[in-house]
Amino acid sequence: MKKTILALTISAISCGAIADSDYGSLDTYMGKAATEHTAASNKALDKTLPWEDVSAFERSERGLIAAFDDHDAGRLRNSMAHLNVKDMRADRPDTVNPSIWRQAQMNYASGGLYQVNEGVYQLRGADLSNITIYKADNGYIIHDPLLKAEAASAAWAFAKEHLPKINGKHNIVGMIYSHTHPDHFGGSRGIIESGDWVEGSPIIAPDGFMREFADENVLAGAAMGRRASYQYGSDLPTNETGIVDNALGMGLAEGNVTFVPPTQFIVEREETVVIDGLEMLFINMPGAEAPVEIVNYVPKYRSLNTAELTYDGQHNVYTFRGAKVRDTAAWTKYLTELKMRFVDSGLVDDIHAAHSAPVWGQEEISEYMGLQRDNYGWLHNNTMRLANHGVKIHDVGREIDKIIPKTQLQTWHTNGYHGSYSHNARAIMNLYLGYHDLNPINTNPLQSADRACMYVEVSGEDKLFEAGTEYFNKGQYQEAAELFNNLVTCDPTNVTYREKLADTFEQQGYQSETMAWRNSYLQGAVELRTGTIGSGTKTASADVIANTPTSNFLDLVGVQLNGPKAEELGLDFNMTIVHPDVNETHYVEVSNAAMSNISVTELGLKDNLPKLDTQLIVNKSDLTRVLLGETTLDKLVEAGQAGIKGDAANIKQLASALDQFDGKFEILPLGLEK
Repeated sequence: MKKTILALTISAISCGAIADSDYGSLDTYMGKAATEHTAASNKALDKTLPWEDVSAFERSERGLIAAFDDHDAGRLRNSMAHLNVKDMRADRPDTVNPSIWRQAQMNYASGGLYQVNEGVYQLRGADLSNITIYKADNGYIIHDPLLKAEAASAAWAFAKEHLPKINGKHNIVGMIYSHTHPDHFGGSRGIIESGDWVEGSPIIAPDGFMREFADENVLAGAAMGRRASYQYGSDLPTNETGIVDNALGMGLAEGNVTFVPPTQFIVEREETVVIDGLEMLFINMPGAEAPVEIVNYVPKYRSLNTAELTYDGQHNVYTFRGAKVRDTAAWTKYLTELKMRFVDSGLVDDIHAAHSAPVWGQEEISEYMGLQRDNYGWLHNNTMRLANHGVKIHDVGREIDKIIPKTQLQTWHTNGYHGSYSHNARAIMNLYLGYHDLNPINTNPLQSADRACMYVEVSGEDKLFEAGTEYFNKGQYQEAAELFNNLVTCDPTNVTYREKLADTFEQQGYQSETMAWRNSYLQGAVELRTGTIGSGTKTASADVIANTPTSNFLDLVGVQLNGPKAEELGLDFNMTIVHPDVNETHYVEVSNAAMSNISVTELGLKDNLPKLDTQLIVNKSDLTRVLLGETTLDKLVEAGQAGIKGDAANIKQLASALDQFDGKFEILPLGLEK
């Protein structure tokens, strides 16, 4: 696009009173100051919040056995030391919404090993999630081993320094994955390789775990990892203009996401399982916070683990990193069931969860769980009430914000730190009615760049820029962002336009109560200013993919198959992959530029196989080694550890037509070379 004189010289103009900074490197990146409009907005909100309620801080500090201090397990907490203030209201920076600043303080209050009751312990503050530890007859059971292996290893090492030995040892006699999100299994190898794992101990997960695990962490792994960099602010500094909190916990520990597959699944709706003498009642509660999820009740300790159905805040119904939309109607029913069955009947003395501190006492638990339940129930019912009045999907969030009950707004643990009322309402409507608002303009919309350039051409880029600057100077940052976004989308190489759009995002981030909103706005500002896409967090790590069942791995290969390349190569063949060590046979067919696969062993179709073009015989354990990069298929064949019958060229041709996902695609237009 031809540049006007204004467009070439506009870089000397500052939006408002914000000083320019050097944004050449992610390592030295610093955000700008809050404008007077942002400071005033945050101060006004501060006056409306229930500061007199400090019960969450009391719960966070109760039962402390030992604080992390300088131990390796406290690395994450120590990196967030800017949160350590005595008076959170007096010292709150203008660059942070006061409600999320208080949530950050609450999460920061936990950092060490805690005793929940006589046989239940928690490690909090080592990673995004909590490790819960149950005392059994001959050792300990680990529940949800964090996100990163290194964090889990350090946290368990710390726990051993303070937990009593059982029969002279700190044996680990079982592990539980409550659901398929990576912060509940990603540290598993750190536990298994701790030296305390008793071989043959069960790893328990809900029914359907492997299927949903693969759908979320493998099939969409590259896209989800990239999107997660916005939700969690992967390239933000940990200071008052960057990361202040991650809603569920302070942040993400450094290290690797790993995966050790479960060995036992809770198949029935509920099952009682005895692990090393400790009886646990597991209940499947799928489709709410996760596609599959189990809660567990421990009668001996009168203790209920609600997994992630409760936490100190409103949860995501839709998560920015991407995941299946959650069912708030089911969520409400599950919480009603748990409340009636365990709380109101007097069977529990505490509830504890994968995030936040436990809640003790029947009256307190009943009130807490009732408010959590009603939060999701109210949101579900009123979203659909508005939908039935004709409110559109992109408008319902703002309409919901206008009518939130005072009881919810004045309760800390129902506020929108992880999931906002606004984006959750849109998710609920999407679950029932889909993304289309039925306005014909959105039936076959213009592509983003074409639409933006049309607006720029009609309005004139100088006029759009001047209007955006006017809106910014008045503190109307969303309006300014709309205008600057058209300029950037039409001409992403224009650094001036990108930096002005970044300024609007930054101020919106500073005013956001919801973690994902703040981090997304600020991460967007980082990328616009630096023109750099960082490394992010990879949930589809080699360990995760390698330990995925072959049928799910083949689903990923089908996603990687580049249709145009397959058509160009004329790929048209079938084959089987046989795993002698686990007695599995998988059938694959490539035709019409697509790839299909089924497990013929699981379906009992081994006798129905057609004439095969190719057969690959390889142990599942050896395929795992190939996927981990420890060997190659060619080396296995040369060593006689794998075999190929029929046309081996089919496998090589298939491999040549597969895309590799680096997870570094543009989210905002940066003008990078494709």
